[in-house]
Amino acid sequence: GPVYFGAAICFLFVLGMIVIRNPVKWWLLGASVLAAILSCGKHIPGFNYWFFDNIPFYNAFRTPSMALVIPQLIFPMVGIWGLTEVLKKDADRERLWQQLKIAAGVTAGLCILLALGSNLFFDFTNPEKDQQYQQILKFLKEDRAGLAMKSSFRSALFILAAAGILWAYLKDKVKLNTFIAVLALILAADLIPVSANYLGEKHYEEESDFKATVFRPRPVDEQIMQDPDPYYRVLDLTRNTYNDAIQAYFHKCVGGYSPAKLEKYQDLIDIHMSRQFNREVLNMLNTKYIIFPGGANGQPAVQRMPEPCGNAWFVEEVKWAANADEEILSLTAPALGAADTGTLPPDSFDPKKTVVIREPWRKELEGYQFGKDSNAAVTLTKYGLNDLAFTSVNARDGLAVFSDIYYADGWKAYVDGKETPILRANYVLRAIKIPAGTHEIKFVFHPDSYYTGNRIALFSSLLLIGLCVTVVVMAFRKEKTVETPKR
Repeated sequence: GPVYFGAAICFLFVLGMIVIRNPVKWWLLGASVLAAILSCGKHIPGFNYWFFDNIPFYNAFRTPSMALVIPQLIFPMVGIWGLTEVLKKDADRERLWQQLKIAAGVTAGLCILLALGSNLFFDFTNPEKDQQYQQILKFLKEDRAGLAMKSSFRSALFILAAAGILWAYLKDKVKLNTFIAVLALILAADLIPVSANYLGEKHYEEESDFKATVFRPRPVDEQIMQDPDPYYRVLDLTRNTYNDAIQAYFHKCVGGYSPAKLEKYQDLIDIHMSRQFNREVLNMLNTKYIIFPGGANGQPAVQRMPEPCGNAWFVEEVKWAANADEEILSLTAPALGAADTGTLPPDSFDPKKTVVIREPWRKELEGYQFGKDSNAAVTLTKYGLNDLAFTSVNARDGLAVFSDIYYADGWKAYVDGKETPILRANYVLRAIKIPAGTHEIKFVFHPDSYYTGNRIALFSSLLLIGLCVTVVVMAFRKEKTVETPKR
């Protein structure tokens, strides 16, 4: 959610930066500025994409805005540090009064400037969404500008209130305890209403009511769940397709929500499944059903996709891509809902025939002649979170594509118990070589780093327990020796 530091806290931060003489404050300011830049994400692409690609572990953050927790800690810390300088008995109060006026003038003045001239700095529009709201765009802009003005004046009021009580203390108008109590009330009055407005009582409901409404399948969900197939995907257009996790309670989804969404899958969404849905991309993801609005009596309806590729299939040829852009753009095909003539356009991606693989994998297929007979098939026999099993039948050596997302760290593939390399196919899927005949294929998620870490943790825990037992035994023996009377 949005991060609100508090107007009064921002004022105290600026005051702290002025009154603190320790050079450490510049490191804190630098960390805050860096975090603010990082939190902008794609809005400052030159710096942030470089940071994302080159700084270790940074790509593990859930979202760029998480960086704001850094200044969210630093601002009140510097503010408190500044107050300790103000409250020192030997502080030069005349100098502090001048510094107080500068801090209040900068922060409150900025708020007033934004309030009076907000229309000069912001247009209050969203180019991606405004096309949907042309008729009410004028009123939306007026409302947004009004909210910005109200918020700016509110912030200025709290800043002036905090500056006022500080002035009263410096001029000996109030005692120290009164100053602390009033400042605490100002901070609380600033922060608590904003927090309550964002997440208040109206955002909660009884657990029983929540489960009864959210986790109760709709008629369309019940209809789809009658399918005995253990593994297929559902595209739900009646929910927020890529930011709603509830759909995954009933189905394996094309969309859904995860804070750890893979970048390559997000790329696929951005290019092929956002404004329009690429029909063949949906097929390669084994999308079997689509839930859409506008059914009878305004209820959601379900439609079955005519040609999903299934859980796995053999292909006839490889199209090589020089880089990531070429690979993902090679998946271009007619959009869902476009006229279906029964055949794809000449340059269209056909996942049942062709697999797109990037050049670095070429060495794995060097000299490998593959194909499929009329009865060739790969059938799912077991579905689990960490293991999948298939049976393949093909009179020729084959290259099979699986509708599961490629993830290099931990997944291993076995053909009749013998490990085989997993190739990245169609930008997000995986493929393996399967020799002619009938074979058992298994995919197992077994990350070595996780199990090695578990063994190290177990050994460390046993060592720690052993040390604790040794200390207790030695202490007991020492106590017993001390208590033994001399003869």
